[in-house]
Amino acid sequence: MLYAAVECILSAAVSLHVKTLSFVIVALSLVIIGVAIYRKKCEYITVALAIVLFAASLCFQFVNINKINKHNYEKITGQFLVVSEVEEDDAFNIVTLKAVKTSGLPKNTKYLTFDNKKTKLKMGDIITAQLKISAIDRYDEYRLHDYSNGIYATANCEKISKTNKSNVFYKAAGNIRSYVKSTITKHFKGDTAGLLLALTTGDKAFLSDQFLHNVKTTGISHVIVVSGMHLSIIMAAVFLCLDSLFYNKYVRSLLSVAFVIFIFAVCGFTMSITRAGAMFIIAGLASVFNRDNDSLSSLLTAVTAVLIAAPFAVFNVSFQLSVLSTLAIIWPLQFYYRLIIDRLKLSSKFLKTIISISLCSIFAIIFTLPVTIKTFGFVSIVSPITNLLITCPITVALVCNIASLALYAVPIINFLSYPLFLISGLCSKFVVVVVNAIAKLPITVAVLPQSAFWISIILIVVVIGYMYYYEYKKKRSDLNANSI
Repeated sequence: MLYAAVECILSAAVSLHVKTLSFVIVALSLVIIGVAIYRKKCEYITVALAIVLFAASLCFQFVNINKINKHNYEKITGQFLVVSEVEEDDAFNIVTLKAVKTSGLPKNTKYLTFDNKKTKLKMGDIITAQLKISAIDRYDEYRLHDYSNGIYATANCEKISKTNKSNVFYKAAGNIRSYVKSTITKHFKGDTAGLLLALTTGDKAFLSDQFLHNVKTTGISHVIVVSGMHLSIIMAAVFLCLDSLFYNKYVRSLLSVAFVIFIFAVCGFTMSITRAGAMFIIAGLASVFNRDNDSLSSLLTAVTAVLIAAPFAVFNVSFQLSVLSTLAIIWPLQFYYRLIIDRLKLSSKFLKTIISISLCSIFAIIFTLPVTIKTFGFVSIVSPITNLLITCPITVALVCNIASLALYAVPIINFLSYPLFLISGLCSKFVVVVVNAIAKLPITVAVLPQSAFWISIILIVVVIGYMYYYEYKKKRSDLNANSI
């Protein structure tokens, strides 16, 4: 799926600048795959199908954008679904609405809406509203960010009224988010509460601006973004329950997929959790159909699947960082870890753990450097030591927090949650203290010029190139040894 993933990424990236060129790329790719199929390379049928689906999805998105642009500055009345939590500002509320039934707007398209009346809305509510549509201009500085989240227009809410209808799926996800938020803020305060909430649902609303700044400068932004690590812990508990309740592998797979999709909604359908969830779904389906599966194949297939569903996700910074850091951990990291262990002849589990955690941080930094330089202009030089200090506390905090939230929801046994709340709170507090302390060091980041972007690309090429050169040299050495 490497070819399909690269093809989808290039076509999506080019499409907003030169639409015709992106479709030329797709057409040429299909011709190449067609020749391969004709020459009995039938394994490329899946790749061809993926590219066709991506091209169809990309065309569909442009059709929706054109329809929305025709209603620019018009007032549209209809029914809309609330698909996000309400963000309260002094003068207005901000909420994302999805078109359900309107006079002109494409169904299921999303609109970032400004509600001057500050209506009390909840996730899952179906409302009747009159929106004044403002299509996103191609020169808008937030265009790529909005497009990457599936939003092609903003809107001012002129009139709004609630209906008695609601979407069960979004309502349940919203209720869980509300329960998590109210329970955590009831037991903890300040950045301790904010960190636990961000760990569990990705909601950063309760984190102070200073702590958010410190998180960026210490290079641990991935901690407060719900992604693979968080989903692994949650799904481990889910799989344990499913394995004990159901014996049929198809039922277990179906339920696990449904649960992953529900977690998407609870965590706000962020691109990082979507990428991680897609990998879980693909890995689970591979085992059901008795297909071989590895982490790299799962990642590439997940990237392709996400881009088929949302072609402009390629512009999402969180998605980019998530994919690149995951790629670094499941691909070159394994090679260099084994190389270091073999060269140093280490047997100590403690030292192996230290090396593994350190390499995870280093390789994640290297592979995300191009995005970091392009987006932020700096890179944290204290990230490896910060990650080394907080990895274990963060994991304990997340596990205990999820367990305590589950136990607290059951009145008969909610007293069992208090020791776990205590542990998760202490670990969260420890992380806050460590991050704030390291952020006070004289030098925490290296400010890099935009020209460093190409140097970072060369660095990645060198890291990958040496890996293949070493494997090639080893094979040559083994071949010469066998021929003697």
